[in-house]
Amino acid sequence: MEKEICLDCKRLTVMVIDYSSGDTICTECGLVLEAHFIENSAEWRSFTDDDHSARDPVRVGAPTNPLLKSGGLATVIEKPKEKASSVVSKEENSSLFRSQYFIKNHEEDQIKKGFKEIQRMTEALDLDIVIKSRACEIISKFDGNNDKKLRGGKKLMALCAASVSIACRELKLSRTLKEISMVTNGVGLKDIRKAGIVIKHRLESDEVKLAHQASINTGELVRRFCSKLDMNQREIMAIQETVEKAENFDIRRTPKSVLAAVIFMISQISQINKRHIREIGIVAEVVENTIKKSVKDMYPHALKIIPKWYACEEDINKRLGGIISSWDHAKVTV
Repeated sequence: MEKEICLDCKRLTVMVIDYSSGDTICTECGLVLEAHFIENSAEWRSFTDDDHSARDPVRVGAPTNPLLKSGGLATVIEKPKEKASSVVSKEENSSLFRSQYFIKNHEEDQIKKGFKEIQRMTEALDLDIVIKSRACEIISKFDGNNDKKLRGGKKLMALCAASVSIACRELKLSRTLKEISMVTNGVGLKDIRKAGIVIKHRLESDEVKLAHQASINTGELVRRFCSKLDMNQREIMAIQETVEKAENFDIRRTPKSVLAAVIFMISQISQINKRHIREIGIVAEVVENTIKKSVKDMYPHALKIIPKWYACEEDINKRLGGIISSWDHAKVTV
């Protein structure tokens, strides 16, 4: 309540607001000083026990979803219950329920389930909301696709996982398929790869197809893998530069295998922070034998790809050459 000068009684009096009518009224003479007052506070109401600080921001429905053809706004007719009393008869209600079931877009229900699974996966992987939105957009492409209908269970989970993988690659945030498969509740890598092929053929955008076929962003993997191996900044810079230079040579290995081999080579040159090949394999999700083969393939180019400010030619030949010789000797002995 505020004090103002009333136009009728000509004195400073208390003014109150009648919120039901929106009028400002003088408490002395009852004069309406202002009509249809506009309330600027929140439009929702709270019915809690006299707790005016608590607000219940509940509206009259969910927001529209542009990824769904119906916008997420639809009338739902529930199946009539046995003892429920209604103005509409049980037969009429049953007829309405059957009619709605036949005309209902069942693919949309599966897409909604896919949205929930994508949200769960992205939260488990601690991914940004942009990744989740893009993955949901990819899944929404299956709405109304008669050639490839969505199915529940593992097939839907595989599609959701593949869409998250494509969204990560498209937005330059690398997540390996093995990392994503760990939050898919039992869906294997083979199923996710098959789902990725289905998505690639389904999408019409050439940009997304290229993003799906693109290699993993090794720069982002360098930071994550080196962080898990507790490597210092000097080693990380050397690994990053080595990986970039290795792209100029015909090394027919996957990006993860190349990165694992580079990490091993750089760590072995360092006499302070050496990392065992088994430890690197666990972090990079590459088996030890693959890392050894990758190191052998890259060793002929070692002098060209390993930065000179990090190691001289003598150190590279002595330490890496000695390791490869020991591997070959062990193989011959066996």
